[in-house]
Amino acid sequence: MFGKIAGLLSFLGIGLYFTGWVYRWAYFGYFQLEVTTLDLPFESFLIAPIQVFLGNISIGDFSTIGRTIKIGIFTFIIIILIIQVNLIILKFCRKKLTDIINKWRLKLLRWSLTTKHHKITRRFQSFLYFQQFNFIRYDKVLINEIIIVTWLLTALFFLGQSQGKVDAIRDARNETSFLPVVTLITPEDQLPLGRKISDLTDDPNRSSFRAIGDIELYEKLLERDYNNKTDDNFPQVVWRLLIDRGGQYYIFPSLPKNASLNARPPVVVIQQNGEGEYIVILSPEAPPSL
Repeated sequence: MFGKIAGLLSFLGIGLYFTGWVYRWAYFGYFQLEVTTLDLPFESFLIAPIQVFLGNISIGDFSTIGRTIKIGIFTFIIIILIIQVNLIILKFCRKKLTDIINKWRLKLLRWSLTTKHHKITRRFQSFLYFQQFNFIRYDKVLINEIIIVTWLLTALFFLGQSQGKVDAIRDARNETSFLPVVTLITPEDQLPLGRKISDLTDDPNRSSFRAIGDIELYEKLLERDYNNKTDDNFPQVVWRLLIDRGGQYYIFPSLPKNASLNARPPVVVIQQNGEGEYIVILSPEAPPSL
């Protein structure tokens, strides 16, 4: 009994970790980040499946729960049907293969009886009998379990990948995001982005910085690095904190609600160093006015 419980708990742990890893891989992959480079703790992959199966209960996103339940039930039914079909096909193939093996085994046994080396004959016959029963036991137990586990992992991969992408698209939009709003305050000339608080119209001094890559991408970020709420024609951008790991702040300008599903925000990585202190202000949402 304890062996079965231990096996069940081991499989449950593997399933939770696998689902959490796929969820985080899909979530951060949407923001063009590789999950293996973020150095996330092992425990986080075991907690992440709660979002996949139950949704964001603490935040009140009960629509996610209903959606997840519907997808889970549908996926479960499909997986059960696929497993049953696979087992039926496997049973048919097993019967045909067993018939073929038995046919050749009888031929080999008849051939062995015609030989004059009785010692070799007995060993050969024992080997044929052993291979027959060992093949049947191996085929029924191991292969069936491999098929069931494979399809269960496939279902968990589908649930984790789909939920991770849905949550990433939700968090990338300003109106639906659960990520905190971030304001980053740094010493002057420490970053090529950002404005003087006393003069927001003054562009950052770029004479001491060099760039590699698409300069237009940097120019676009300069136009979206702050909000001017006194001007209605000025594009309002809310920056949000994606993750903070090891002194690295991953921030991005959130997308508008009507952005296309294929739109992805650029992610800016701020590396904290010993040359200057950074002040990071987090807030659930941006204030309505200055």
